[in-house]
Amino acid sequence: MVSVSSSANFESAWEQSVGWTIESTKTIDSFEHEDGRVESAFQGCEVGREINFRDDTYITCTTQGYQYAYAPTAILLSKNAAYGKVWRMIVNGKMYGIK
Repeated sequence: MVSVSSSANFESAWEQSVGWTIESTKTIDSFEHEDGRVESAFQGCEVGREINFRDDTYITCTTQGYQYAYAPTAILLSKNAAYGKVWRMIVNGKMYGIK
């Protein structure tokens, strides 16, 4: 059962994704706090935060937003723009800017 608010967030993220290409899906493993502590749960994005995936790759957040989930799937999207490739990540229906 999906709540109305999470369903609305999910639709909003996908509505914003028209024209984007799904590049991959990955499982989020962890992130590191500024003080070096490693968290094994996804707690959203903060500008500059590195999100580590289970395949030993990572992205860096360029936007912020709070969310809490253990080992969620991230959908990585890209789009060509006049100034180069732009990236986004959707996690549980919420979209984040990444690089």
